[in-house]
Amino acid sequence: MLMLGSSAFALGGISIGPKIGYQTSKLSYQKADIKSGFQNHMTFGLFGRVSFGSIYVQPEVLYFKTENVFSLTATNVSSGLLPEENVTFTLNAANLQVPVLVGVKVLDLSIVSLRAQAGPTANFTLASQTLFDKTYSLTGNNNETITIDENDEAFDTKAIAWGFQAGIGADILGKITLDINYNFGLSKVFNTLNNTNLNNYFDFSNVDNTKQNLFMVTVGYKFL
Repeated sequence: MLMLGSSAFALGGISIGPKIGYQTSKLSYQKADIKSGFQNHMTFGLFGRVSFGSIYVQPEVLYFKTENVFSLTATNVSSGLLPEENVTFTLNAANLQVPVLVGVKVLDLSIVSLRAQAGPTANFTLASQTLFDKTYSLTGNNNETITIDENDEAFDTKAIAWGFQAGIGADILGKITLDINYNFGLSKVFNTLNNTNLNNYFDFSNVDNTKQNLFMVTVGYKFL
């Protein structure tokens, strides 16, 4: 990498700069949807690019937050909860994502250039929190009442959740970058929801799917 970087630097092919954007499950051109994306799912970080002619390698470090809502039924679990009760909770997480994209310029004009890119990504969960929609008081077989507050424990997370990104990008006036990538989650962010103390209350077997499958729209500026 040092040799490649030295060669690219000699050719003037190294760029670095900040980027900002948002994540969404569905792309939209509506102003209200874009505004909501920035308010609720803002993404920001740094990117670099090492270019060799029309081919480039672009590593990034991005920070963002995710929100996943689950619904389940408290039944047939180790605490013997009765009666059945429907429960809704939200998983909030702060993430650090490190994609390494390999791309190629498909159109290179003086004002704008268009790119296609793809590559692996590593997702690190920095912190997570469980938010229930209300406080639940559930009664077990032995008539013991269990109270679950709205703010409960954090779930255990994997050290790294792997994914794969693919998308398109544009460079405007050689300085401004626009990227639209889709992240395919290859592994779950959380080891398993059943590995937490909440498994004493709920059966998570039907909701144990926390892969990150999202679009990421970002705008960047190349300082170099």
